[in-house]
Amino acid sequence: MSLKETLTNDLRTALKEKDTIKKNTIQMVRAAVLHVEKDQKTVLYDAGVIEVVARELKKRKDSLSDFLKSGCQD
Repeated sequence: MSLKETLTNDLRTALKEKDTIKKNTIQMVRAAVLHVEKDQKTVLYDAGVIEVVARELKKRKDSLSDFLKSGCQD
């Protein structure tokens, strides 16, 4: 099973369990993958999906310090 199929199955599970944090996270990752696929006009396989996930994770880690400095609780 590819990573994109796994994300889709995990999203279905999160929706059934009403786990909003997991649902939002998976939707964010899937949106980033689809965005890259549209921009590059290609289909990403597992290695490409991992690169996108790593890039999104780095963005979130970098912005976390800024949020903590500003005192946001989101």
